[in-house]
Amino acid sequence: MNNFSGALRLTDLNDFIGPSQECIKPVPVTKSKKRGVVKLHDDGALTQNSLPLQKETISLTDCLACSGCVTSAETVLIESQSIGTLQRARVETHKSHVFVATLSPQSISSIAHKLRMGYVETCQKLIAALKCDGYKYVFSSVEGSELCHQLSAEELLNCSREKNLPDTNSDKSVNTSVKKPVLASACPGWICYAEKTQGAAVLDHISRIRSPQSIMGALVKSVVSQRESVPYSQVYHVSVMPCYDKKLEASRADFVSKEHDCAETDLVLSTAEAFDLWGNNSTDMMEGRSFDSVLTDSPFPYETPVGGGSGGFAERILHHVARSLGASGPLEMNFKQLRNKDLLEAVVVINGTEFRVAKAYGFRNIQNIIQKIKHKRCNYDYIELMACPAGCLNGGGQIKLEDSGELSEVTAVYTSVSTDEIKNSKPLLPDLFLTSYKAVEKSTSALNTQW
Repeated sequence: MNNFSGALRLTDLNDFIGPSQECIKPVPVTKSKKRGVVKLHDDGALTQNSLPLQKETISLTDCLACSGCVTSAETVLIESQSIGTLQRARVETHKSHVFVATLSPQSISSIAHKLRMGYVETCQKLIAALKCDGYKYVFSSVEGSELCHQLSAEELLNCSREKNLPDTNSDKSVNTSVKKPVLASACPGWICYAEKTQGAAVLDHISRIRSPQSIMGALVKSVVSQRESVPYSQVYHVSVMPCYDKKLEASRADFVSKEHDCAETDLVLSTAEAFDLWGNNSTDMMEGRSFDSVLTDSPFPYETPVGGGSGGFAERILHHVARSLGASGPLEMNFKQLRNKDLLEAVVVINGTEFRVAKAYGFRNIQNIIQKIKHKRCNYDYIELMACPAGCLNGGGQIKLEDSGELSEVTAVYTSVSTDEIKNSKPLLPDLFLTSYKAVEKSTSALNTQW
């Protein structure tokens, strides 16, 4: 069970149980004065008054709403978010649906390292393979990252007004009332852990801006349905991500279109799963293949955000803050290592205003940050939190490395196309990209007690 992030594995709760006698789904019981006789037959079937009893099933949504364990059982994920599910969907709906995919730069970097290819060449290979496999559009999640960074910067500015910052053109509608330090919300492993084990003292600090995957989910189906003149529900969106926790994120009820009653992202494949499907395809016509753009009619460039393999949230957000505050010239950020290589901090002065930011990767560092917040001893403005040690390039869904030294090679692929260019691609409806978090209530049912 090592595919999930450390924040979902290292707990004192009953984690990673399969849907069995230990996994209890509370169901409403209708009381009746009529007496019923339950009979167990030789084949294992149960009947009540000669009628078969309905078999209760446990879905991924049930797991997310239950406090019995930190994450959903891996067997449930395999059933609902797998290559087999995708292949069945392709067979059953390929004539009626438009298939599209979003690729993360971390996944591309991992596949590029496996194939001993460059980042751009790997992008072209994967895009060609997907197009040959019937995918109409292939997007880069970096486009969602750009929107996430820009909106997160506005959120940070709007919760920093006590610093007497000058008024800017920042959109005041991105005022989410989040408390400082603002904690990054892009890592679903960290979010799931926070909701199931922490209360408002921590949840009130988590950024309300959706993750890049979720932002792409909010955009892709709407845009493609308009371009192709098909119903929203007939766009099948596949996302390729570096960790299995992203399967959890796509299954959140908040990321299901209430208007169209279907998920914004239908299925998430890990990097390793995507490599099994498309990585070894010998595809011709690679030259000229480029990412489609969800916001423009022009191709989206082969690039990754500057600031490290987890998406560069700390750096990119402060770059946007600097631009909003009218700072001129490049923004220099020098991170200093603290207690370990996965805990870094930087202090940046923008037009006379000091901003303190940090990066904290891995469950040990997450716990330390949480304790400081609870004891009101955390004086950062923004913290880039990721559950996996070394960040997203080391996600549980990545292609397995032979030794730790290979991670630096994957990082080199990722940074070979990193850019600090700031794009103004803000959408007209920022509220579309907001979400919320709430603590999962602890179950008090006696059925959940283990003896």
